[in-house]
Amino acid sequence: MKHASVLIIDDNQLDRYILSRLLKKTGHEGRVFEANDGQDALDFLKDYQARKEEYSDDFPPAVIFLDINMPKIDGFEFLEKFSALKKDNPEYESIVFMMFTSSDLVEEKEKAFSYHFVKDFLLKGDLDIELLKQKLDDFLCN
Repeated sequence: MKHASVLIIDDNQLDRYILSRLLKKTGHEGRVFEANDGQDALDFLKDYQARKEEYSDDFPPAVIFLDINMPKIDGFEFLEKFSALKKDNPEYESIVFMMFTSSDLVEEKEKAFSYHFVKDFLLKGDLDIELLKQKLDDFLCN
């Protein structure tokens, strides 16, 4: 597995912790950034140059795990705002998004995949080490 950083955007601290632990158990060695909601994540991503200087090769994250239901800015609002942010920051073009949610609504899945950079839709309760390793390998090794 390629050394790559990830960003977990989720308002639930326990869910962020569980995903971080699962990432470690897959052998993932990259930095794990965390954001409490879409607004915190946007604030983190806004100043590309400053973050690049601060985190060097760990920025931008190669993968973003994004929850849907969050306060301030939810997952879909984040995707919309990220689309606009990406226009000014072509370095973000290669970021792979994986929705990481407890929602299994077909409408939400369809809406998520309407964004070309969303590559997967993972249900929190169904995620295990092997599945996560496979997903990371699929998106980071190709």
